[in-house]
Amino acid sequence: MLIINGTAELMKDNGSFQKGDRHEFNMFSVNMPLEDQLIQIEDYLVTRGWDNIEVTNNGIVEDLNDIEHAVLKAAYEKAKNEGFAVTVNNQALI
Repeated sequence: MLIINGTAELMKDNGSFQKGDRHEFNMFSVNMPLEDQLIQIEDYLVTRGWDNIEVTNNGIVEDLNDIEHAVLKAAYEKAKNEGFAVTVNNQALI
């Protein structure tokens, strides 16, 4: 499974986040390589209100047991079923 790390800016009002703030995200994709997924990744995030996306890192997660954080494990499982899943850090970047 492909894992993508980066930042994105919230472009529309959201009860949990402030419009215009930039947040870190982690995203899982069942399809690889990253270069072949960029348009789909952008569409996925933009549909959810995020834009000005910057991918800072990517890699491969071979096994769910390689992930320790419960939220990331849940996102991994969701991506297995839906193709993509994203988590967003609650704190905005300064």
